Amino acid sequence: MRTYHMLFMQLFLTTLILSGCTSYAFKAATIEPPDHAYNVALMDQNEKEFTLSQVKGKVALLFFGYTNCPDVCPATLSDLQIVLKRLGKNATNVAVLFVTVDPERDTPERLRRFVSLYDPATIALTGTTDGLTAVYQAYGAGAQRRDTPESALVYMMDHTSTITVIDKQGMRRLLIGFGTPIDDIVSDINALIAE
Repeated sequence: MRTYHMLFMQLFLTTLILSGCTSYAFKAATIEPPDHAYNVALMDQNEKEFTLSQVKGKVALLFFGYTNCPDVCPATLSDLQIVLKRLGKNATNVAVLFVTVDPERDTPERLRRFVSLYDPATIALTGTTDGLTAVYQAYGAGAQRRDTPESALVYMMDHTSTITVIDKQGMRRLLIGFGTPIDDIVSDINALIAE
């Protein structure tokens, strides 16, 4: 009986030690070492000032796009809507931030209508040319106007499609590529929420 008890204790301690050695392996590209996220200071879709510090304590998913985007932006917002549903109660620990790359057309009202088609809790952001340029540079976002005179839109914006994931402490941690499986995104976000 005593031998069985000793064997059980050894097995328990070994399991405890090994579980402490294994850490979660993120599916998305990790930013190593994590760095402080640039404190975005823009205007939201309700024409209120917004800074990244307002969502500190939540996992922030920041991506760049525009309301006339025909593919990447609607697909990303749809995917993130599914991600939030799958997170269940944990969704309250997540903030989705959508920064326009087309401030000429993306007024606060237009941004508000656009994000409300997906998740009205999404924070859509615009600002001055200087303010937006600073954010683009800080997050390595690129956008280039492509004229399409044959279309009613007149021009399109070719832009970065990566989501930057910022942890609860305001550190840039992950880069999620367009088309990443939803289950992988949910798993990564749950891991960051649990930290």
